[in-house]
Amino acid sequence: KSFCNKYGFTLTCTGTGYAGGAGSACGNKYTQCTCASGYEWKDGSCQKEILNGVVGDLCYCNGVVVAVKAPEMDFYVAMKDLGSMNRDSANSSCQNYSFCGNLKGTLPSKDQLLTMYDNKSLLNSLLQINRGTKLAEKRYWSSTYGTREYNFYIVSMSDGNVDGIRYHATSTNYYVRPVLVSW
Repeated sequence: KSFCNKYGFTLTCTGTGYAGGAGSACGNKYTQCTCASGYEWKDGSCQKEILNGVVGDLCYCNGVVVAVKAPEMDFYVAMKDLGSMNRDSANSSCQNYSFCGNLKGTLPSKDQLLTMYDNKSLLNSLLQINRGTKLAEKRYWSSTYGTREYNFYIVSMSDGNVDGIRYHATSTNYYVRPVLVSW
């Protein structure tokens, strides 16, 4: 037993999350363990793997899906709307929205909203499968600044129409869903 300990054979490599020992055993002890799928070696044991980052069309934070995207999209959509609010609140709410830690959201552009509309069926499926909420059949604020006559744009998720909103009408409430441009 002291021989095994002297040469680093101290790990039992059994229990939840373990796939077994790596290499040769000495007295049923190993120098390294292998972890089962979904587990990682951390702090001297096999622990449940916690995903942080992008895996395919999903963004994870601490193992939870926080955003989804359609394959041809270059941005991710938050799992739920932030509600209906005026333009200033929409912008600040998206800038303060945390996808994960310091990773903040943005108010989507007009083009991003149109891409969301074009991919709405797939996005809604991905959102629902991953415990999110579907895009509402409502109008959404964009971050896109328009012409002098129309200062901001909104996009309807029910028909894809784009409307310009005059500055004095930015107190009108429309829906808001943050997006994430990069991880």
